Amino acid sequence: MPLRIENRQRVLKLDTPNVRRLVGLILDDHDSGGSDLTVVFARDGVVRDLNAAYRDVDRATDVLAFAMRDGEPPGAGGDPEELERVLGDVIISVDRAIDQAKRYRITPEREILKLVAHGVLHLLGHDHPNPRERAKMRNLEGRYLRALSKTTQ
Repeated sequence: MPLRIENRQRVLKLDTPNVRRLVGLILDDHDSGGSDLTVVFARDGVVRDLNAAYRDVDRATDVLAFAMRDGEPPGAGGDPEELERVLGDVIISVDRAIDQAKRYRITPEREILKLVAHGVLHLLGHDHPNPRERAKMRNLEGRYLRALSKTTQ
């Protein structure tokens, strides 16, 4: 699993080993362990610029996911050459994560991991256009965070 982590902020110290473990758990569970992706940690300004440029929403958000193939999981169509491919990029606003952590009364590190899980799930084709799908995605996020906590004890 070639995972690239880019840290474009200095507000929060990142637990990159846990980010790597979490991404690995999710990809392995989706039979996508050979996929490439990048996770970028940035400030609100960077995320706002990307959100405006690519989604026409002129505000920061907590996580953006830019999939290389919209809605298709790795290996879609059964092509063996696609089993190891680039999934895309996940961009996380550390500023939003810190604010949300305060609101949810959790650590910023825990919120960062939740956002990483959320973004990777988007790259794998999961979405939340309605309450039912939103609940399903939250359940998946929770499942992977619990699995991660078991690996780090």
